[in-house]
Amino acid sequence: MLLSPTPVALLDQQAKVLRTQLEGVYDGRVDAVHDARVATRRIRELLSLAPGEGATDDLKDAYKDVGRALGRVRDIDVQIGLIRGLERHAPQTAPSLVVVRQDHERDRLAGMRRLIKTLERLDVEAVLGRIATRHPSGPRHQLTARAWHDHLRHLLLERASTAAERIAHATGVYFPNRAHNARIAVKKLRYAAEISQATGASGLKDAIKSLRKGQEVLGEMHDRESLSHTLAAYVDRDHVTADHLALTSQVLEGEILDLHARYMARRSAIRDACAEIQRRSVRGSKARPALAVGGGMLVAGLAYLNNRASQANAPLMELKNRRAG
Repeated sequence: MLLSPTPVALLDQQAKVLRTQLEGVYDGRVDAVHDARVATRRIRELLSLAPGEGATDDLKDAYKDVGRALGRVRDIDVQIGLIRGLERHAPQTAPSLVVVRQDHERDRLAGMRRLIKTLERLDVEAVLGRIATRHPSGPRHQLTARAWHDHLRHLLLERASTAAERIAHATGVYFPNRAHNARIAVKKLRYAAEISQATGASGLKDAIKSLRKGQEVLGEMHDRESLSHTLAAYVDRDHVTADHLALTSQVLEGEILDLHARYMARRSAIRDACAEIQRRSVRGSKARPALAVGGGMLVAGLAYLNNRASQANAPLMELKNRRAG
């Protein structure tokens, strides 16, 4: 029987991913920034399972700082990609969009400089090394405690409930902020569910797939909404034509409405995923006390049988001792 990975094994795995991406991050590669950001998010999720508060708090803060610095650059990369797509989709707007894209590229350069300085200030290699330490106050020791099972179950229940509430609050009418809040809730639930699946939970594959696809659609909506707000700030900018901005905004609005329709087509599956994760988490919380009681009964039963066997063998042992004497 193959054993499922533990949170410690998953933590080592994500730390390795982050370490392998660092060279690409220092070179400013778009793919490396993205992969490093995802690995950092997963590490933070795993560290959140460490019971209580204490020595791991500053480690969590360090990864939070790294994640934010990576996130700022990644957000700019996404907008640059969208702008390039718009230049191809509506070439008549390219003269104005070039101005916007060049501003973003300058912002990215500044963001990359801040990111590299953040990694140097935190000494990211030392931060990664702290994951490997076996000190009693370190994350490895804390994540080997059985408490992480219950913590993860409670996290799944809480996040599934929050995601369902945010989806309901978003309604079927497009509200940018509500849709964004729903995306964040779905993303957090998905990360927790993936940890649960990786550590042995069964039956979550379809739910995770629904969450991932829903999160992707909501994310694409948010990216276009953010770019639309950015473009609105260029109305009075030199070398930018208002007609170009108006046409670009219309294209983005059309894409957002199309994405929202796709989200609505997936919403039922996302809700079902939340409900399924809740059901399995509740079932697991009921099963663990039963297993504990069953294990206790088994130990007690074995002790009773051993005691009976000792009593039954006592006369025989006494006879052997007499003969030996």
